Amino acid sequence: MDKVPRNSLKGEPVINMRRKDKKKKGDQWGISFSPIIRYSLVFCILVVAIIFLGGGVLSVSRMKSDAEASLHSSQAQISQRVNEAIQLLESLAGFPDYYDPGLPAIDKVKRLDQMSPYFGFMMLCYVDENIIVYSDGDEPASLASRDYMQRLFSTGQRQVTDSFAAGADGTTLNYTVAVPLIDRQGSITGALFSAIYFDEAVQILEESAGNLDADATLIGTRGQIMSSTAGLPYGDSVMDVLRDDILFGTTSDELEELLLAAHPGDYWSIQNGSLCYTTYQRVDNTNWDILCTVSFGSAFSQILPSLAMVALLTAFACVVLMMFVRNYIAKQMLVVDMLVHSMEELEKRIYQNESPENVDFKEILRLTGEGLSDSLTGVVTRSVFLNKAEAQLKNADRNMVQALFFVDMDNLKYINDTCGHEGGDIALKSIGYILREYEKKYDGVVGRYGGDEFLMLLTGLDDRKELNDVLDGLVLRFQSKIQSGDRNIPVQCSIGVSIYEPGMDLERMVLDADEALYHVKQNGKGYYHIHQN
Repeated sequence: MDKVPRNSLKGEPVINMRRKDKKKKGDQWGISFSPIIRYSLVFCILVVAIIFLGGGVLSVSRMKSDAEASLHSSQAQISQRVNEAIQLLESLAGFPDYYDPGLPAIDKVKRLDQMSPYFGFMMLCYVDENIIVYSDGDEPASLASRDYMQRLFSTGQRQVTDSFAAGADGTTLNYTVAVPLIDRQGSITGALFSAIYFDEAVQILEESAGNLDADATLIGTRGQIMSSTAGLPYGDSVMDVLRDDILFGTTSDELEELLLAAHPGDYWSIQNGSLCYTTYQRVDNTNWDILCTVSFGSAFSQILPSLAMVALLTAFACVVLMMFVRNYIAKQMLVVDMLVHSMEELEKRIYQNESPENVDFKEILRLTGEGLSDSLTGVVTRSVFLNKAEAQLKNADRNMVQALFFVDMDNLKYINDTCGHEGGDIALKSIGYILREYEKKYDGVVGRYGGDEFLMLLTGLDDRKELNDVLDGLVLRFQSKIQSGDRNIPVQCSIGVSIYEPGMDLERMVLDADEALYHVKQNGKGYYHIHQN
């Protein structure tokens, strides 16, 4: 039976790595991929939830923009239709024929009928001074009972009415625009009026609001519902409907006052359990108001297909990432297995299967790891540099000058963009080669600190003059062009320097050198600066 080696420092048994049977690599090390699948699933669900949460926030923002766009379109089109009627009637009222008592009323009506088709009105009528209306093909009728005609003849002001039942059947709904006929003496001799049919206003609301999944409601002078794409009952008070909703930041009474005062505004509410945004505005030259409402459900449904697509792509990406991680771990386990196998073979050759009790393999691995170097530039890695530099600084001759150089390449991105990453690699290699020369000459150590940053500790400088000579030489060598094939690759570096003083540690020197480098970067680059304590 093989002896089981023990760790002499902790007294814990070292795992025997010899395996008699062949298994999958994951099974050999007791690795389960179920946590990876579980965490990937949780991550995927979390990302999808964030996507839909963001969709909800976007929907709230879209509710406001859609409602405002719907209101602007509806209000503009209905105002335009009313203004067209007013402008047409006021233009016709300027013709002298309508003031000529010798011209029969029926002739005046015929002239109106000839113009009507060109302006899209179903009806243009003439009213005489006795408030008798004349229209082609119909018997004259009195409009003296109409409130709007009474106001027109008493005030001499044009009138725009709410919708009301008219026509022979008494059921046709329309809106009426009427302007007075005032002669040169200022007397009202009659009126002209046109009818805007109810269905026409409904069509405008449906086209303006429907394209944005909004609901539009036209409110009359007394707050009654004249038309609504939301299916609100005609003639009901809009305030009675709003009292069933939960309003935020206002009340139905306050809203009624704002509508009566013709103040535009908006509010949030809960209608039938759904968050809604409503904005409202007065129609020009009328006492009507338009309310446009967008619900959260309609806004969210518009972006739902896009959210679903993003969620599916996210889930697919998570699956791909999970497979990649699984494969990567499997490959790494192959490398670990090969390493362990090599250690087993080395153990056999050295100890012939009899490992001594006092062998510290961790120390061996640590000492071996400190020899790792950067594969591109040939200098040691950051962690190795910090370990070596700390030990070298501690044992340095205090009669000599110890200086830490923080070297940063100024134009690596420019080289990568113009010469490609191959050119950048060549430039980094050249910097590493130059620094290794000084490392050997002045008893130092150099390491790669980051992508284009290097650290170099020199402990064998005679005095400050030699330090300045080294820096001058480095600046000249770092401001050069490297020949690579048919290309000249420009190289430029900035250098920050800190000088050891009693009581300083390596961390302090690195910070001071970094501060000096920052000074160079802020003052033109391509030179050096020595930190002054």
